[in-house]
Amino acid sequence: MKLKQALEEIGLSAIEVDTYLTLLKTAGAQPASILANRMGINRTTAYKALINLSKLGLATKTMKHGIICFFAEDPEDTLKALIEERKETLDQVNMTVLEALPSLIVGEESSPHLPKIRYYEGVDGIKQVYEAVLKEGADYYRYGDITKIYGTLGDFVDDYIRRRNKMGITAHAIMPYHKRSEELYKKDKEELRKALYIPYDLFPIEGEVRIFGNKVAILSLKKDSPISVIIESDVVARMFKSIFMLTWRDYAKRTFKL
Repeated sequence: MKLKQALEEIGLSAIEVDTYLTLLKTAGAQPASILANRMGINRTTAYKALINLSKLGLATKTMKHGIICFFAEDPEDTLKALIEERKETLDQVNMTVLEALPSLIVGEESSPHLPKIRYYEGVDGIKQVYEAVLKEGADYYRYGDITKIYGTLGDFVDDYIRRRNKMGITAHAIMPYHKRSEELYKKDKEELRKALYIPYDLFPIEGEVRIFGNKVAILSLKKDSPISVIIESDVVARMFKSIFMLTWRDYAKRTFKL
């Protein structure tokens, strides 16, 4: 992380960072006009930044020949103090948020008829759905064409499967079978995948549905505009799982040439 970015992370604005660094390189106490000239900004902007820096203890305001001037305090002391202060504040914020989380989560008891729906855009959004499946930490059920998943997510899929295997999570899958999925079909056992394959012409699915815990994720895997939705609802999850199991039982009785 670069110095300017680091200073912004502890609460300084971009103009305050530039003003502070200029002040550190300036000998003696100087008025805002001199610093503004060196930075190529107007005096008012520089003066406001200097006042804020003095409030933070990074600079000191003094009078010189009847003119308000500023000089930088020793950064070794003042920056350390500011960082410690910000750290204590962040620790307090973190504790407050963690304590408040249970009251922020709308549970089934308070709103049993309203499912929680989350909408995601892009490849990163689909990855968030996959991470949510791992966070659930239990076996799940899905419809989808694994070749299309690879086509959209690439190497992320292999990493996801490795992590899923390490957690001992089994994927129960109903997938279309075609020549492109033949190699993947051979890996079902080692990748903890219990799969039912249906000929592609009977099941040309374009997206994916994942049922995990009390959630259902519906994903569009189009490379140019992938989107995904997670519906959190016991009723909806049971409904989709029932459809999955009905399809599994029905097609498991049929014989297809793979």
